[in-house]
Amino acid sequence: MKRHGTFLLTCLLVSLFALPASAGDIKKHFHEEFKVDRDTRLRLKHGDGNVTIRNWNKDTLDVEVRYHASHKHLGSGKERDFTVKFSEKNGYIEVVGKETSPGFLGFQVFILKEYTYTIYAPSYLDLDLDGEDGDIYIEGWKGDIECQTDDGDVDLFDVRNARTRIKFEDGDINIEEYEGTLTLIGDDGKIGITDSRVTDCNIQGEDGDVKIKNSEGNFEIEVDDGQITLYKLLSHRLDIRSSDGDVDIELLQVEEIDLDVLTDDGDVTVMLEPDISLAFSVDVEDGRIRVDLPGAEKIRKGEHWFSGILRDGKGKISIRTQGGSVTLKEIR
Repeated sequence: MKRHGTFLLTCLLVSLFALPASAGDIKKHFHEEFKVDRDTRLRLKHGDGNVTIRNWNKDTLDVEVRYHASHKHLGSGKERDFTVKFSEKNGYIEVVGKETSPGFLGFQVFILKEYTYTIYAPSYLDLDLDGEDGDIYIEGWKGDIECQTDDGDVDLFDVRNARTRIKFEDGDINIEEYEGTLTLIGDDGKIGITDSRVTDCNIQGEDGDVKIKNSEGNFEIEVDDGQITLYKLLSHRLDIRSSDGDVDIELLQVEEIDLDVLTDDGDVTVMLEPDISLAFSVDVEDGRIRVDLPGAEKIRKGEHWFSGILRDGKGKISIRTQGGSVTLKEIR
């Protein structure tokens, strides 16, 4: 039976390579404009196309799509094509790019592919983006953003809205100067947040690293093997969950902090500004505990735990780990 299947596959390959080889070149350009208002929402399905969205002072949505693909193919049938569908209904403007290759028998190899969406619109427009491997760049935005992508990178710069939600797989997320509520749900992609003020930020990931610096807000972060680095963070509430990844936190002084860190095998390091007020507790199973807090009082400790109070103990830090070690110290 196995030999029979191999024979059929060999016959198919011989038939394909007996077909003529040729090259194809597709160039497409689409451009549309729409009048919009504050109740309008843009739905964009961009596939592997790279998207750039910028704001301007016009109540007009301007969409330009450019597609250029050169390929070599071996076989016969109808070749690959590309089209964009524009529609407007019930306050939604929908733009859908579609690559097609119906009825082709053989192989196609791309030697060049340029696929872009360039969009200008008023910043109040709500966005609903659905892509695959294409990158997304959004600058100067105030409308809500809903984004779903596979391996494409997402870059947000100077976005100040009520809510942004991004669901991704292996692409990287880079966010600078953001204000609002932020939800990031991904697999292995890296996440970077800089110079931002979030109302609430929820991050769920697997193996991708999370780095947040020079930012403030309430954060809930849960990852598997990714490293978590929080540098110069101003926060009242932090809830951190990790399996094997290390956690490094540098906290700036706030009136009252509530920090809860739970890891399996990852090491935890927490650095505190002088004069911060809190009660702290550390629990480990197999790891070591190092506490370097000169002003700590009411210290209690055992073989696998350590607790105490700084100043009048307004805030709270709780760190628990199984195989990881814990370092808790003052910034000098």
